[in-house]
Amino acid sequence: MEFAKKIIKSTEEIFNTMIFMEISADDPLTEGKEVLDCHISAMIGLTGDFAGMLSIHCPGTVGMAITGEMLGMDVEEVDEDVKDTLGEIANMVAGGIKQAFAAENVRLGLSIPTTVSGKSYTVSSPTKSNRVIIPFDLEQGRFFVEMKYNLN
Repeated sequence: MEFAKKIIKSTEEIFNTMIFMEISADDPLTEGKEVLDCHISAMIGLTGDFAGMLSIHCPGTVGMAITGEMLGMDVEEVDEDVKDTLGEIANMVAGGIKQAFAAENVRLGLSIPTTVSGKSYTVSSPTKSNRVIIPFDLEQGRFFVEMKYNLN
């Protein structure tokens, strides 16, 4: 189903057309437990022909930079604006992926985004889930778009 390509295309499109930040995708991370040094995660549930979760993970400084660019203001702390912005970006990226799958007659529904932040938290899903993590680099640092899924 080419999940990685769809994630990259949707993420690049959102950043190029809505946020106006230059990003570059790196190779997908290999299977296994990666420790992502991130303090904010925005997640959106996926249902339909497959079930899962799309997440965006980033350090606070990257989240603040993205929010500042998207809202056109200075952001000095991880606040509700940062959480809302990352939730909206997760929603837009998932929407782009949904549209790409619809072109292949794959049905996909989206939940409402949820955002968590802090110094120490774990995002987990069923152990038998498939997992794709794409690192993206921008001038202010690195963020990750992750999709965990089970084919129905």
